[in-house]
Amino acid sequence: MNSKPIHSLVIAALALASGAAVAQPRYADDYSFRAGRAPDWNVASADGMCRLRVYVDDKAQVSVRGDQILVRTESGQRSYDQGSVCTQPLPFGPVDNFRVTLESGRGSIHDVVPPNRRNNYTAAMRIDDPDRAGDTYEMVLAWRNPGGPASVPLASNDAYPHFDEARACQDRVRADFLSRNRDGDAYLEFAGTTDREDVGPNRERIRGEAFARSRLESRPLSYECVLNERTNRVVTSSYEMRARGRYSSLR
Repeated sequence: MNSKPIHSLVIAALALASGAAVAQPRYADDYSFRAGRAPDWNVASADGMCRLRVYVDDKAQVSVRGDQILVRTESGQRSYDQGSVCTQPLPFGPVDNFRVTLESGRGSIHDVVPPNRRNNYTAAMRIDDPDRAGDTYEMVLAWRNPGGPASVPLASNDAYPHFDEARACQDRVRADFLSRNRDGDAYLEFAGTTDREDVGPNRERIRGEAFARSRLESRPLSYECVLNERTNRVVTSSYEMRARGRYSSLR
């Protein structure tokens, strides 16, 4: 039997498989997080709004259900949150006058899907970033509760009882991290829940874990904040990088 045709078929199959692998998105996983609470947070308000700030490089899909936001990178570098906030969770029920407005970002949003019964009251949209590298997209989702103030938004299943303080700590740590890593590619991904302890009158310490990531590396870090429980303000914040590489650029 002549083995050359078989050998050629094997090479062709490997080439096709290699081409298919190249065509796959760089990231196939989803990035899920809980939106922060805006200063005018009010679950009983007749009107609600989320201001989403998401970094996108090429293409991504963003979904919102309650106060949970899911960012799915379809191509390009990984998309991630840059401080999204809501005035209330997206209601688990019909809404009126749902709309999405792109306030900043060089690309476009399309395929906007309003929340409804068939999609389990989940809003969704796609973002196309046209140029190289990436950009931060700021979008406003707004709606009106047809039942007025009596409408009950989707309740959050908090992993810890005081989400506001934990989010305030994470926002402060993120700001500190980005101020030291200004190349536009670095970001923080917070992991798991937080540990909390009282450290004095009106003082509470929050500790947690996160990953510092960039285009070329990923490093774990631990962070902590001290908050004033009476004023709900972050008094101090700090983080410590771990597993420093020889050529690490993150700091």
